[in-house]
Amino acid sequence: MTDQTVRSVKRAIEVLGLFAQLRRPLSLKELTEELKFPSSSLADILKTLSDLGCLSFDNDSKTYFPTTRVAMLGSWVSDEILPRRDAYSALERLRAECGETILLGTRNDLLIQYLYVLDSGNGAVYRSRPNGQRPIVSSGVGWTLLSTASDDAIERLWRRSAAKKLIDRTQLPLNYLFDRINFYRTHGFVSATDSINPDAAVIATLVPQSGHNRSLAVGIGGPTERILANEAHISAVLMQQARTLCEA
Repeated sequence: MTDQTVRSVKRAIEVLGLFAQLRRPLSLKELTEELKFPSSSLADILKTLSDLGCLSFDNDSKTYFPTTRVAMLGSWVSDEILPRRDAYSALERLRAECGETILLGTRNDLLIQYLYVLDSGNGAVYRSRPNGQRPIVSSGVGWTLLSTASDDAIERLWRRSAAKKLIDRTQLPLNYLFDRINFYRTHGFVSATDSINPDAAVIATLVPQSGHNRSLAVGIGGPTERILANEAHISAVLMQQARTLCEA
């Protein structure tokens, strides 16, 4: 596979990811401005996705929008990972109850892949990136997912993350990582402050009994002062609701 092919595939996925983030029709100009791709190569990608039936083009507005084929290609995944069919609605209810941003993530080797990011619209500072990924060892959601691993495995992950320059050892020492993970093992939730976004905090816990051995974690994030001031309430609601996410 050539570098050009790999780059085109990556860009096509980022195009679909931007639609998922903005949730509205987009023109070639808007896509170019948001993604910073050369307009000529982006036009080729849009044409290919349209030819494959993944995008529809409205000639009047000159905009593109994903088709139901895109939804169908991945619709089964959510059912396998989250057996509860109204899991997304459950996340929305959690957002409404706490008034903060809701994060649902799973592990992707050294990274956290966020499956859902439900912004609170209430001054939250967490925002979804196009690839929806973060270093696993430096996030509250990641610490909960690492809690079931052995200490040796956690140390190896920390060293690999540092070697790949995903983290700075001096800013995230190994003893601090173990402190946070052991806090989760004891209390069933963990808080992370300013670990990814300045002046932001997240409280996270594992989702029990997720499908296909794909562990999931759910977090509630927002401005540090507000999250920590309501830590007791948020952690109690979070742990209660997390148990319901995989109920049939």
